[in-house]
Amino acid sequence: MKKILILLVALVAFANAELRSVQFTPEEKSDDGLKAFIGVSGGNVLVADDGAIFANLRIGLDINPLFSTGVWVSRLLSDVRNYNVKEKQMIKYMSFGGFVELFPLRFDKFSVSVPIEIGGGALYVMEPEDESFESEDYFFTADMAAHFNYRVTKMLEISIGGGYRMFTGIKTNNLENLDFCTPFGELRFTIRE
Repeated sequence: MKKILILLVALVAFANAELRSVQFTPEEKSDDGLKAFIGVSGGNVLVADDGAIFANLRIGLDINPLFSTGVWVSRLLSDVRNYNVKEKQMIKYMSFGGFVELFPLRFDKFSVSVPIEIGGGALYVMEPEDESFESEDYFFTADMAAHFNYRVTKMLEISIGGGYRMFTGIKTNNLENLDFCTPFGELRFTIRE
């Protein structure tokens, strides 16, 4: 009987500790060092007058509650038709770079952030007779957005937002920078340490 009572007390203590670890209160000390995070996101963007789906991967550090920094990689998941050429031609791009994210407003589990990204990448083209995409051109890109973030648990944060993405250096196959410069919408999931 004594062993069962000790086991029950241990289970209750463990369950209480587990429930407390899931709760998140922003008042807890969060500036006791660097905190790592990883995030995935996706959204919609207009490329060459056609809608396209993109995906991002972000890895970084929370320097303090107001500032994060890290690296990102982005890729168009759907092929986009290039209407600027006579023959049917499909295009997509992949890019990578660095970012900073500022958190000017925080209210309990909710925050507003401003991510700023800068980087470069490659434009890929596939002609009708091609079997795969080939790299055609290289570019620089930058974007700025506003995100509304909600901390679901201590580790998981969900964000929704949008911004504007700019390109420079694209001059191939009758494509120009303005064919890629566009507003975008994004849904993001971040796991924080």
